[in-house]
Amino acid sequence: MKSEQLAWLIRRHGIEMTHISHGSHIGAILSVADIVAVLYNDIANISPENVKDENRDRIILSKGHAGAAIYAALAEKGFFDVEELKTHYADGSRLSGHVSHKGIPGVEISTGSLGHGACMACGIALNAKINDKPYYTYAIVGDGECDEGSIWEMALFANHFNLNQFVVIVDHNKMQSLDYCENTLSLAPFAKKMGGIWLECA
Repeated sequence: MKSEQLAWLIRRHGIEMTHISHGSHIGAILSVADIVAVLYNDIANISPENVKDENRDRIILSKGHAGAAIYAALAEKGFFDVEELKTHYADGSRLSGHVSHKGIPGVEISTGSLGHGACMACGIALNAKINDKPYYTYAIVGDGECDEGSIWEMALFANHFNLNQFVVIVDHNKMQSLDYCENTLSLAPFAKKMGGIWLECA
C-alpha cells in the first residue's frame, strides 16, 4: 500500500473510532495522518517482525491526544487486528484515548502530557548515540505543544549532543485547543526560531 492510501485509512479509522467511542481530538488525528503514514510506510525501520529488535527505529507521538492515528497505522501495518480499532476508548480496551504502550505492539511509550514525549524521545536518541546504535528516533510534536518550555530544552539538548539520528517533526496545523496558535501564544517566526537551535545538529 502507498503512504497516500495509508493516510486515507488513518483518517477514515480516526473518524470511525472517535464516532463510536464519542471521543475527541479528531482535528489532531486528521492533521497528523500524512506524517504518521509516511513514517510507518516509507521511512522508519519498524514492522511487526522487528518490533522487539533493539535496533528498530522508534516513533514517538508526543502529541499523545492524536493516538488514534498511531493505532490506525499500526493496525493497517499488521501489528494487531484492524477490528480492534472499534474498541477504541471503551471501558476495558487497551486502545486508550491518549496513546498507550500498555500491551500495544509498536507503541514505545505512553504520552499525553504535552512536552514529555519529545523529551523521552530525545533520551532514546541519546542512548543510540552513546551506545553506537543504528536506529533513528522520530518524535511527532504539535505546534501548540511547542508552548511547553520542555520542547525548547529538548531542542537545545539535542543540538548540544549532536543527536544526528533524532528527527523531530512538528505538525504545524496552526491550531491548539479551541483557538489558533497565534491567538494563544504566537510561535512566529517558528521555522527561524527552531532552525536557529537545530542548525548545527547534522
